[in-house]
Formats: sequence, C-alpha cells, structure tokens
Amino acid sequence: MKQQGHLDSMNALAYSPDGQRIITAADDGKVKVWDTSSGFCIVTFTEHTSGVTDCHFSKRGNVLFTSSLDGSVRAWDMIRYRNFRTFTAPSRLGFSCLAVDPSGEVVCAGSIDSFDIHVWSVQTGQLLDRLSGHEAPVVSMAFAPDGSHLVSGSWDKTVRVWSIFGRTQTSEPLQLKSDVLSVDFRPDGKQIVASSLDGQLSFWSVSEATQQSLIEGRRDVSGGRKITDRRTAANAEGTKSFNHVTYSADGSCVLAAGNSKYICLYDVTTGSLIKKFQVSVNTSLDGTQEYLNSKDMTEAGPRGLIDETGEASDKEERYDRTLPGAKRGDAGARKTRPEVRVASVAFSPTGRSFCAATTEGLLIYSLDNEFVFDPFDLDITITPDTILDTLQAAKAASVST
Repeated sequence: MKQQGHLDSMNALAYSPDGQRIITAADDGKVKVWDTSSGFCIVTFTEHTSGVTDCHFSKRGNVLFTSSLDGSVRAWDMIRYRNFRTFTAPSRLGFSCLAVDPSGEVVCAGSIDSFDIHVWSVQTGQLLDRLSGHEAPVVSMAFAPDGSHLVSGSWDKTVRVWSIFGRTQTSEPLQLKSDVLSVDFRPDGKQIVASSLDGQLSFWSVSEATQQSLIEGRRDVSGGRKITDRRTAANAEGTKSFNHVTYSADGSCVLAAGNSKYICLYDVTTGSLIKKFQVSVNTSLDGTQEYLNSKDMTEAGPRGLIDETGEASDKEERYDRTLPGAKRGDAGARKTRPEVRVASVAFSPTGRSFCAATTEGLLIYSLDNEFVFDPFDLDITITPDTILDTLQAAKAASVST
C-alpha cells in the first residue's frame, strides 16, 4: 500500500504524552502525525514554508509546537488539527530549536542567525523576553520537568542554565571542550546531558553546576565511510559525534545518535554501552560501507562518482545507475547517494519503545511484540472477497469444532 512520507530528510520527532502518536518534522516544510500502532500517517500540516527544524508537545499533549527556518514558531491544536497561533521575532530569523514550558504557558526558540533565545507567551503570542549571553548559534534547548530551568547548548562550547521567570542565568556557563550539539534534562530535573562535537557525552549536576561523569563515544558511534573518503570508517572524522541525545523515561539510560548508521544506548550510572542498534545495511546509501576498497579508487577519484559510460552511444552499453527512492517529479530518477544518518531519537513516555528519524525512514524499536499491519505478502489474489470467504470458512470451522 502506498503511503506518503516526507519528500526530504527528517530533522526532528516527538512522542505524544500518551505514546499513541509520533510527530515528524522535515526539510520539505511538512509536519506529519503518525499512529504508532498502525504505522499510518493521520495528518499532514503544510503551513510552514521552509524546513521544519524541531517539534515539541505540551505536557498535556493537546498542543504541538514546531519551529522552522521560515522564521516562525507555530502552535497546533491536536484535537481539531489546526494552526491556532504563530510566533515570530521582530527581525526575520530562522529558528533551529525550541523548548516548551511543561505548563504550556511559555515557548522558547533558538536561532542560527541570532545568538539570543526568544521567549513568547502562548496565551497572547507576545514576545516576552530575549535571553542574551551565547556567543554562537543556539542549537539545542530543553526545559526541566518542573519548568524551573531552561538549558541551552551552543556552538560557543558552553551549556547555559536559565531561570526563565527570574530572567537570569542560575550559574556560570558550563564549559565544554568542543561545540555543543544536543542537550537534555533528566526526568527528575537534577542532571543535564550534553553531546559535543568531539564525540563525548558529559553529565552535569544542575544544582552544583559541576561535571559528574563523561562517556567517550567516538569509537562507539563511528561507522560507515562516505564514498569520497580516502580512509576507512574507523579513521573517518565525519561520523564521530552524537547529533542528538535523550534520556529514557526513568532517567537510567541515554540514547544517542549521529551521522552514522549506529544508535547507541548507554547506562547513565556506569557509563557503559548497553546496546548498539544498526539502522541500515543498504549499501546504496552513502556511509554504510565500513572499509575502503582500493580497486574502487582511481586516479580521477572514487569510481562510484565517475560516469564510465558517458562515451557509449549504444543505449544497451549504458548502465542504469538510478537508485531506489523518491523525489519531486519522477519517483524513480534519484541519482544522488543519500548519506545514512540519524537526525533524531525519542523515547516513548512508557519507556517500552523508542523511535528514530533516519534516512531509511521513521524506525520504531519496541520491547512489545505487538502485531503491526505490514502489507508485505500481499499479491494479486488477495481481494476483499477472498478475505471475506476465508473469514467465513474459519468461522464455520470454529463452529463445527
């Protein structure tokens, strides 16, 4: 059965508080609502005019907030499925991340154009405050579960903890060794995890503003080399950091993922790697191969990027190098090699499953083996009539026994 997905790569996802819905946001400007039990897309929001960068639910789950590069943060009514409020800055900015106060009263957004954090009132739509202090783009934010603190991570190598209602920073900036890529609050609000460009996950105490532990994740996450790399995956630098990190529902584990084919699950207290999930084994994706094959490397560059049949006049001598996939226009004419990566991961509120936004699509990993409708073995002989006949026959057999 054909099901419309995103036309472009997904950037962010969020579980609804009841765990029944997953929201995905992508570069094509669409926000989609998926049903976790059936796997079908229920609603598509198309109001954004540029790539959607982040999405978050309010605590009750009746309002969804999304931020976009078109310069707006939008609030969506998840009961009537409509956009009821739009938040904008005085000057045109592209918003890269957002965070929502658990009470649903305040929404904050960070930008790659301005280094300030913008704070709006959800009730009135008015810009309440601009928190200044970061010296580089703000790329990740999270609210404490009790709403008392906001944490923000930036490319200026600092993590800052703010008191939104006091309009102050609660401590000196937490200094890291490299650019911050993602931050998250532990569900009890007492600890922060920060992922940095050097592949480290650092854990900080909120009350003491001190570092508690460190996980060196470069070796765990690195996997897959690009077609242009002249080195194997173990030595390639592009995959050795976590773009997104999140706590489990009980705060005992963290889930981290980046530009590689691996998702890593760590234990917080011991810092040990519990499990490594491989997203894809699809070799037509760039970044799946681990090792460099010297026969594919020519003087002119990697063989995969060279059209060796360009001089051939006969159509039979030309290779069909089109890859499976879809794009705008002709659905079969995708010639680029998308790089395998995981843009975002999220734990379900129950803690029984987690989902990942990847180049392979939206993947859901679950501890519960519930039946999901998967139309894999459908063929031309399966029609509504044959299904009804089979049900009748089964019913008759059960009655006779």
